[in-house]
Amino acid sequence: MEIGGRTVLEVILVEIIARLPLRTIARLKLVCKQWKSLIESSYFRRVFVSLHKNSSSSWSLMFGAEYPHPEAIGFHGCKTWDLQKPLGSYIMSSQRYLNLPTSSNYFYVASSNGLVWINVFFTRTDNMAYSYKSFVGNPILEQWVEIPPPPQQCIPTGLVTRVENGVVTGFKVVRTSRTERRGMGVHEWRVYVYSSETGLWTSKGLHSSHPVNYTGSYPPFNLKGMLYLRERGMDATEPGVLVGYDFYGPEDDDQCLVIPLPLLSSKNVRRCLTTSGEDVIYIEILYPRLKVWKLNNFSKSGEWWQLSREESVEFDAHCLPLAMNPFDTNIVYLWSQHHGSLVTCDLRRQEFIVHQESETWRNSEGCYRINTSGTKGYVEGNTNATTVIMLSQYVLQRWMDSVPRPPN
Repeated sequence: MEIGGRTVLEVILVEIIARLPLRTIARLKLVCKQWKSLIESSYFRRVFVSLHKNSSSSWSLMFGAEYPHPEAIGFHGCKTWDLQKPLGSYIMSSQRYLNLPTSSNYFYVASSNGLVWINVFFTRTDNMAYSYKSFVGNPILEQWVEIPPPPQQCIPTGLVTRVENGVVTGFKVVRTSRTERRGMGVHEWRVYVYSSETGLWTSKGLHSSHPVNYTGSYPPFNLKGMLYLRERGMDATEPGVLVGYDFYGPEDDDQCLVIPLPLLSSKNVRRCLTTSGEDVIYIEILYPRLKVWKLNNFSKSGEWWQLSREESVEFDAHCLPLAMNPFDTNIVYLWSQHHGSLVTCDLRRQEFIVHQESETWRNSEGCYRINTSGTKGYVEGNTNATTVIMLSQYVLQRWMDSVPRPPN
């Protein structure tokens, strides 16, 4: 007897296995070829996603700079993946799968839809020269793709992915070569782009009406193939702009979006840019008011930003916004200069949790690893009034896509 083209035994097996976390399911793929084929089928993925649609996925907020422990906050232990430790720990332990010396050091660069880009630095034994290799992969599944060096030296910039029917089918690594002024208010942002679909680097000149001075100090973020860089205004009184480009858009389109940030209400505001769900989020704090804007992408009305909420946050007159929870727009992460601690703020309930150094915080959904000491160092280096804090979000997919591999 068959049900929808599947035998009764297969349907029952799918219903049982799909209720398990992905970390367990990944091991079950090794049982036999039949189980592997069944688990990798689109039918199994649909059932799994449906059963786990109300469960968060694992995620981390990363500093996106050369920090030995780059996670500010790491969430794990949820029902979707059931990870035993934060994502950063899996990146660090993955070096043994990359066949690199144990003395090598990794640096997180960027992530997109569950894939992460790392640079691993090591000392070559032949002439003691310092060298590095780049990898894109999923450290949980222990799958990595080595990225060949670009044609010339350039700055690591960002990672974008192509997603089709909920599955990551490709990725692109972006490096900044140089920026030049072309005259008449046009600036050219030269990049090298590596595509998993071709396994090759290509050079591209992107045009912007605002200068692009990317130096690698602040991580850009990505959403739906679009890479966003924050650029400062001409002086401290200007809010600055977002320069965005869709690396999966039409090949003949070389024009960047230039999105002005909301006007500054005061020179004393503290700001951050982040994402939550499928939205770009801009947060501003001027005690005691906290304002949250959502980006109206490709706005025809000319209004790029929509003020989505305004709350009174009477907790600390010297709080800085860091990020928003990737799945819950009611949860904002702050840095309290008064307490010298990272703070979780529930805007709906007006509840504040002050986290101690290197604390592990558990609730009904999973475990939060809080890196207060690392965040303190990061914030102290970014307290300038013109700074817009941007933490990089590393969020695992709700499904264990295999890492796209370039053609041999």
